Amino acid sequence: MEESGFGFDEFSVEMGDFEIKKVKKYDRMWRVEHGGSIASPPVFYKNAIYFGSADHFVYAINPSNGKLLWKYKTEGSIVVGSVIVHDGVLYVGSFDHNMYAIQADTGKMIWKFRTNDKIGSTPVFDGGILYFGGEDQNVYALDAKSGELVWKFRTFDCIMSEPVIVGNKLFIGSDDHFLYCLDKKTGRPVWRFGTQGEIHNTNAFPVRDGIIYFGSFDNYLRAVDIDTGKLSWKTKIGNYGITASPVIFNEMILQQSRDGILFALNLAGKKIWKFVTKDVIGIPCVHEDNIYIGSSDYCMYCLDFAGRELWHFKTNGYVYWKSLLIGSRLYFGSWDCFLYCIDTRTRQVIWRFKTSGSPSPIPPAYEAFELQLKIPKTSREEGRKKSYEINITGESEGIGSFYKSRITYQVSTQYREKGKYQIDTDEEAF
Repeated sequence: MEESGFGFDEFSVEMGDFEIKKVKKYDRMWRVEHGGSIASPPVFYKNAIYFGSADHFVYAINPSNGKLLWKYKTEGSIVVGSVIVHDGVLYVGSFDHNMYAIQADTGKMIWKFRTNDKIGSTPVFDGGILYFGGEDQNVYALDAKSGELVWKFRTFDCIMSEPVIVGNKLFIGSDDHFLYCLDKKTGRPVWRFGTQGEIHNTNAFPVRDGIIYFGSFDNYLRAVDIDTGKLSWKTKIGNYGITASPVIFNEMILQQSRDGILFALNLAGKKIWKFVTKDVIGIPCVHEDNIYIGSSDYCMYCLDFAGRELWHFKTNGYVYWKSLLIGSRLYFGSWDCFLYCIDTRTRQVIWRFKTSGSPSPIPPAYEAFELQLKIPKTSREEGRKKSYEINITGESEGIGSFYKSRITYQVSTQYREKGKYQIDTDEEAF
């Protein structure tokens, strides 16, 4: 298979004297500023497409012509988390600390529930209860009709994770490095599984045959038994953390990497192929014989199931989030403030809808990571330190000085020896 673009795996091989270190907590998406960028995936319900934007609005759009049906303004950005619709009610969380219930046909608010911090978690509806997490470190269960609190469970760090419910169990990840299994009726913990990085999934964890699959910022994709919390297997995916859950189609796992790589694996965790783009890659959408996936290189890609590119469509902004396919029409949002509707047969724009405002400022993609120079013990110089700045890519065609895909690393010399003993710190069950 031909690979497109520039992959960081290739860079790492060439720069063998360097290693990539995570030097601080990843909190980039919590710091997206006000603007019109579309930072959540579109959702179709009856005769409308719904999505949230960093301009604080929830939009309802006619899918045929892209005309606005209604919009509802919250007091904060709607980032990462998606809207959901159930029985004519739309539920969405906002950075204004509130979870909203809105009439899907009119855009009128039914209720709102206030938490103690931003909400970037897609809610899940199950049995009349709405479940979600927040930056205030809590998992919430609300009565979906009234918005009243049923229970809440506190983790040890913020949550930007979409819950998954299987039977009586609720699974959710936290930036405290743990995947939690809770009793969905009471919120009491059943087990938890510890990793060495934030668990920050922007789409639901897949569950297949009693196994849950999830990634972490320690760069590992894991498969864990949902009943026991025991590790089945893990495999390393890239160097810059995993921000999205894998997508499973038939017997294939599709896992994105922040290195700009989409990996295909079998259900045992063995890598089959990879597709490389020029920047952080988004969440795949699988339909019939094709895979649709966006990238921070501004493109939406169409691949076959062998990982070969069939075509790509270029926007003027990052394309992070999962797309929506209805017939031959592909709907997806971009950081350039447009929701696009394109024909997958002709790759022509049918319509595009613009939100209010200009693109939202966002911190650099790799700010939590550092390239460190490894110096052999025999060649170290006492008391002398070096630092470098490496520009791996040039500036992209941009729409503002803050809106660039230039990747700058601070590289520092490593002056301490690693310990002789390393411990595999995967923790399983309480």
